[in-house]
Amino acid sequence: MTEERTNLRVRFLAGLVVLMFAALTTRLWFLQVLASEAYRAEASENTIRLVEQPAPRGQILDRNGEELVKNKTTFAVMVNRQELGGRQGEVLQNLSGLLHTRPAILEKRLEDPRFFSFTPVPVASGPAVTKEIAFAIAEHESDFGGVTVEKVPARAYPRGDMAAHLLGYVGQITAEQVEDPEFAGYDPNDTVGQAGLESEYEHDLAGAKGLTKFRVDAAGRVQDAIGEERPVPGNNLVLTIDSQVQTFVEDTLDYGMSKAQSRGFKANAGAAIVMDPKDGSLLAIASLPTFDPGVYVGGLTETEKRQLYTREKPEFSRALAGEYPPGSTFKPFIGLAALHEGLASENSAFPCAPSYRVPGDRTTVFNNWTTQDLGSMNIAAALIESCDTVFYHFGYEFWKKYYKTGQDLADQNGPEILQRDLRSFGFGTNVGGDIPNSGDGVLPDQEWKRATFEDDPKNGCAANWCPGDYILMSIGQGFMKVTPLQLATAYSAIANGGHLCKPRLGLEIRKPAAEGLQPDVVEKIEPNCNKRLPFSASQLNYVKNALFGVPQAGTASSAFGGFPFNRVSVAGKTGTAEIEGQETTSWFAAIAKGPVKGGGTKEYVVVALVEKAGHGAETAAPIVRKIIEGIYSLPESPFSFGEKVD
Repeated sequence: MTEERTNLRVRFLAGLVVLMFAALTTRLWFLQVLASEAYRAEASENTIRLVEQPAPRGQILDRNGEELVKNKTTFAVMVNRQELGGRQGEVLQNLSGLLHTRPAILEKRLEDPRFFSFTPVPVASGPAVTKEIAFAIAEHESDFGGVTVEKVPARAYPRGDMAAHLLGYVGQITAEQVEDPEFAGYDPNDTVGQAGLESEYEHDLAGAKGLTKFRVDAAGRVQDAIGEERPVPGNNLVLTIDSQVQTFVEDTLDYGMSKAQSRGFKANAGAAIVMDPKDGSLLAIASLPTFDPGVYVGGLTETEKRQLYTREKPEFSRALAGEYPPGSTFKPFIGLAALHEGLASENSAFPCAPSYRVPGDRTTVFNNWTTQDLGSMNIAAALIESCDTVFYHFGYEFWKKYYKTGQDLADQNGPEILQRDLRSFGFGTNVGGDIPNSGDGVLPDQEWKRATFEDDPKNGCAANWCPGDYILMSIGQGFMKVTPLQLATAYSAIANGGHLCKPRLGLEIRKPAAEGLQPDVVEKIEPNCNKRLPFSASQLNYVKNALFGVPQAGTASSAFGGFPFNRVSVAGKTGTAEIEGQETTSWFAAIAKGPVKGGGTKEYVVVALVEKAGHGAETAAPIVRKIIEGIYSLPESPFSFGEKVD
């Protein structure tokens, strides 16, 4: 019995050994044959670490090669959540004291859903991370487990707040951008253009990241570098902007606003533009108040946010996106439409009375800017004197063309011909080109009015297009709104003989130059002046020639007293835009032509606007005069305010 049990146990043990060897053999076969590729890849990953190298972002230069935006190196505090373990609260508390930031804010940054659990998260960067902070973290590793300080590229603005609204700024890519196909290939830790030209030319400026391969041991310690793909720097963007002209225009606008304030006007915001009408190139675009784009490096502090997002809105570009009634600066376009549509000829005369009434309307009165009866005059004289009542007449005539006489107001008689002519100048639509964040303005018509006011019981015209709508539009009032950039573009079309040029800031894209070599041009950004206005050369010349009389003998003559018109010719138009409940907005638009430094003759369009600053001749016209004197190197004249006209 005992021997039999012994044999049974031996057989059982032998079978168990055979089974174990079979299992071991099968496992070895699986590892060596079936799973060899997977484990080989895993082993490689466990011994090699890939580290991305950010590419230097391309510079932004003015037309003469002056640096407007360049790169610098700054520090970023990175936190690896996996390495924190159970010490997150303790480590964040230590960082809080070092960075002068509440632990709750650091925790919120650490929980950013854009980053994978194993990806280091930036919790502070830019000026907030000084060299002293970087040294402190490195010297006290036990207090900052899982925290590293890395050198990262950042943007620098050598000229401070100059042209800030144009240049824009960069920032960490947003969650929405990460999901956007336009940013395919970008990582959650990447910095991208968030506004202005930094955003408009993102893919030219960004460059391509590099990679370095490091061999690491089982503990994750780096042994040596085993390969590298160097980053490719981004291309440089060359602008049409002239930094000297830009600085001068900004300073002149600021000075003119301060002079207006000294006379009792609020004058708290303004814009000025210098454009080459030949090809739409912008030499300067100023908008005040402004901001320093450098504050966005490393993210905004709460104090910086409060300073930016005030009632004055310094981050908002009045020149590009500000929408205002144009006032009498709009009259040249109404005059051209009247000539084009046969409402007037160059010699037709119209009464410039103190007021105007719509035929058959005994209650509504539209007043001229002066109570004097200036007699009869043609369109040219009406532009020089800025006679409202002549243009009221045109507004009513356009309404008669739009509706059948004596019929129901909603019975339309063909297209809105005035809007059609005005739209040809670019009013009511985005000007296009490479202009960042530009506005559309408002070119009102029946459809717009009905959509805007159909539910408004206060609207006496029941959302229909009424005679008063055209009458007010004829002097740049009512619902009509333009941006300063739109107005400069439209005046440029008059100046160049009828070509509507898309305004442009980009001149060319260049590869970064190797030391001692000329940069290669990747792309020349060609002007686009393909659109032709529907007006004849005779009509355009007639209106342009009339505008020469405005600064010499018309509404801007007091602001241009003593100006050397024999050296530089100036055509222009004042504008005083009324906004309900506010002081008037002061406008002046000019076309100037004369000799420039370096030889030759150049023509420029200069437009200025100042909010809450009185009449066009009082504030905007003197600013434009000073800008023209600077552009053409004329003797500097005292800042002379004009009279309260228009």
